[in-house]
Amino acid sequence: MNVFSILYRETITRPLLNGFVAIYLILPYHDLGLAIVVLTVAVRLLLHPFISQTIRSQQAMAAIQPELRRIQARLKDDREATARETMALYRREGVHPLSGCVPLLVQLPVLIGLYQLFWKGIRFTDPSLLYSFLPPFGGFDPVAFGLFDLSQPAIALTLAAGASQFLQARFMPQPPPAKEAGDFSAIMQWQARYFFPVMIAAIAWSLPSALAFYWTVFNLLAILQQLFIERRIAYERGQRTHQPNAGEDGRPG
Repeated sequence: MNVFSILYRETITRPLLNGFVAIYLILPYHDLGLAIVVLTVAVRLLLHPFISQTIRSQQAMAAIQPELRRIQARLKDDREATARETMALYRREGVHPLSGCVPLLVQLPVLIGLYQLFWKGIRFTDPSLLYSFLPPFGGFDPVAFGLFDLSQPAIALTLAAGASQFLQARFMPQPPPAKEAGDFSAIMQWQARYFFPVMIAAIAWSLPSALAFYWTVFNLLAILQQLFIERRIAYERGQRTHQPNAGEDGRPG
């Protein structure tokens, strides 16, 4: 095992596994489904500052898409002038095309760790991964809410994972539709809204339904979190419109 694998295990996968086991042992009835919900909520709350920054960046970039397209159409034969005008627009609007990447990169290892945990972790077989202060643990009861065996595929949870992915894509900030046929962003939007949910459902059907259940909970929480952040952004904008002298200091971070 190389140093990066060890570092990832000790900083991401092992803490997530131990946190998951601790939640499972603390909860009444030791319900695996409820433990997945609690851990997913906890992780989303911990990542909230990064998620908020990503959504703010997405909204800012979506808002300037019409002006970007006008610049590209007006200067389509002059790449240097297009780049210069584009950078001037970014500076004027206070946005950066990569500003959402850093918070997304911070979230990614944790989200991958959760994916691995609910894919393989419910079939717990290695007590050496547990911290010494945890009580003895023999493994998870895979039955959630008395209904689903989360160690096996389940059609209901598979469909829920695909449907929740479709809803989550619908709520993502979208730039105004372009007039140009074959616009790349329009193609990506179509794939995110229709193709990706089908792909998620197809993958979920071949894996333990703990993963489909986690993905459903994750998407529903993402929708709620996005609605909360968007309401917050709208409130901040409303506050600035009532304070015309606030200047640049009133811009959200």
